[in-house]
Amino acid sequence: MATIHSDNNRESFVDFCKREADGLKLVSDEMQQEKREQDELNALQKSRSERKCALLYNNLDLILRHRDEIIATPRYANIDVQYAIKGGGLYVGHLSAVRHFNFAGTLVSIGLKLSSLLEIWDNEQFKVECECGDTAVIRSFSGSPLSGGSMATGVCPKCKREILVKNRSFGGYCGLMCIGHERDIEKVVKSIIAKWTLAEVAYEKNAAEGKDAKWRKAGLKLRDDGEPCNLETMINELKLKEFQLASR
Repeated sequence: MATIHSDNNRESFVDFCKREADGLKLVSDEMQQEKREQDELNALQKSRSERKCALLYNNLDLILRHRDEIIATPRYANIDVQYAIKGGGLYVGHLSAVRHFNFAGTLVSIGLKLSSLLEIWDNEQFKVECECGDTAVIRSFSGSPLSGGSMATGVCPKCKREILVKNRSFGGYCGLMCIGHERDIEKVVKSIIAKWTLAEVAYEKNAAEGKDAKWRKAGLKLRDDGEPCNLETMINELKLKEFQLASR
């Protein structure tokens, strides 16, 4: 890989043009270092997502037992589980359960929330009966938007058996997954807008009362949702709750 030389190792303009004509990418050492570090972070994130996915499905029975409580508890409902379901197919590619946005140079990622995943699993499209008598849920699917055919894999919360599901509507899978994720994106954006509006109102009120200096703006009044909760914490809390109830 060619590099851009600096200081005492300057190259001539002719050599520079020659390298460019040869099709070599002009990438600095710093850019290469950034790419290496980003690749390492991506590998770590992939490993972390795989661990969390295994944890979720190993505790699927626990999560489904507490479905209503999870949906009703914001710190549980808003846990990011974009790694828990996979889909895609011919002509549409991979259907990601996370969207990345660039707002004024700030990168924001919004993934599928646990409450939305539980609501998706409530639909018959994502349910399948297991031989053990319990109901399995779909964790991955693929197919074609042209034929409408699909192949999917379900997991039973009771016996942990993986079940192959054929010939359900590919559009049904995609539609429900996309609707759930879009609803999460809308919820996050509206929440930020609402909190900013409240922050502006609080600032203007304090400014009118002389409590804030002119250089202190509404951003200082912006409040978040408090301490976030992760999948590991939720599972531990739910297990502890069941243990306490069983001990009574």
